[in-house]
Amino acid sequence: MHESLLQLRWLSVAAMALAAVASPFLLGPSWLMAALLSYAGAVGLLNLSLAQLARLRTQRGQADRPWFLSPPAQLGLDLLAWGGYLFLTGGATNPLISLFLPLVAIGALVLSPRQAWMLAAAAVLLYSVLWSVHVPLHVADFERAGTLHLLGMWLVFALSAVLVVGVILHLSDGIRRRDRALADAREQAIRDDWLIALGSQAASAAHALGTPLASLNILADDLLDDARLAPALAADVQAMKTELQRCRETLRDLTARADPTDNLGDNLSAGLGADSGAAPDAGPRADGAAPDRPPAPWLRSLVLDWRNRYPGKAVAFEWAIDPALESPAPLLLRADSVLERALANLLDNAVRAGASRIRITAVRQNGMLAVQIADNGSGMSPAALRAFARRRPQDSAAGLGVGLLLGRIAIERRGGSLTFARPDSGTGTVARLRLPLSESDSASGSLSEAASRSTTTLAVATHER
Repeated sequence: MHESLLQLRWLSVAAMALAAVASPFLLGPSWLMAALLSYAGAVGLLNLSLAQLARLRTQRGQADRPWFLSPPAQLGLDLLAWGGYLFLTGGATNPLISLFLPLVAIGALVLSPRQAWMLAAAAVLLYSVLWSVHVPLHVADFERAGTLHLLGMWLVFALSAVLVVGVILHLSDGIRRRDRALADAREQAIRDDWLIALGSQAASAAHALGTPLASLNILADDLLDDARLAPALAADVQAMKTELQRCRETLRDLTARADPTDNLGDNLSAGLGADSGAAPDAGPRADGAAPDRPPAPWLRSLVLDWRNRYPGKAVAFEWAIDPALESPAPLLLRADSVLERALANLLDNAVRAGASRIRITAVRQNGMLAVQIADNGSGMSPAALRAFARRRPQDSAAGLGVGLLLGRIAIERRGGSLTFARPDSGTGTVARLRLPLSESDSASGSLSEAASRSTTTLAVATHER
């Protein structure tokens, strides 16, 4: 708001200068033009200083606003500026004194009721003072003085009309933009309701599926131990056991996310026959939130784990992390299992799209982490891209793409975003994943909290399910 009031004051400076230039033609030669031009220049210089100060504070990231840039102070300054100008030009006898009314009207729109009434009282008081305290204007021709007064009244009315309409339109446009943003957010929340409900049902299903999967896992072990099992079927049973293991890991993640402090995930793992040598997942912090991790080690571990899931896939898999990311850095990523599942789901889609080559590179750019995952798969279809933009599932032979949409919601709820685009090669799809970074405790002591926030940009080439 203070930017709009500063811009509005330039109109006042222009009006003061224009009236000063016109004074010799209306009132005859006198000292008045030089005095008024000097006054208008002083007001313009003050406004320029305030604008530069506001710009410097914005560039430095200083969100707090000093009192002299607040709307009440700005409108009070405008009132005093015009009061001084009118003092030199006849006071209350000058028709320009009606310009107090637009200032009071603007105050009624942007100020609190108490401040608006105080501004109106100040305008009335200043008007009353200028009635008797002013520098009189001397016009020899009485008839000419009446004509000039009527002309001034018309000019003030025109300026007031333009000023009030312009300010009200500007404010109403801001209100309309805010209402549109609120409506868009409300519609997005409504569109996401079915996905949120689906996630809740998935957490409940994880509990119900534990016993059947444990039974299937035992049956698979019995079949593998049976000497009568045909060798041709042994590979199929082993593949089934591997898929059961994947289901077990998925259910363990679901139950762990449902209650990070509950040991249900561990109980489920034991019931499904978890390997005793498996490395446990990183647990939550003491406050129940996801742990903060350095981005490079987290990415390396995630990519290696994902690669080990597809040992038999004929995919040339390459990945590299910039050596600059290996050095100790103060930036940390709030990485939980939901986020890991969202990123791994993007990589899964690349395999399902028939990619024979996947290359992942990670570099540090201007204090940000940029990861690009490129593959030579078939890419997302135009229909899938439109469905993702509308936040709706896309029915296809490979699935509905619900995992991708759930991942998008998980990313957005963590302050990030996920978008897709075609790569320069024309093959595959590029998904851009943005995630917020935070500073480690060791570095936050020397920097302010405002400067400790950054954004991670992950460019991920993948495909719709």
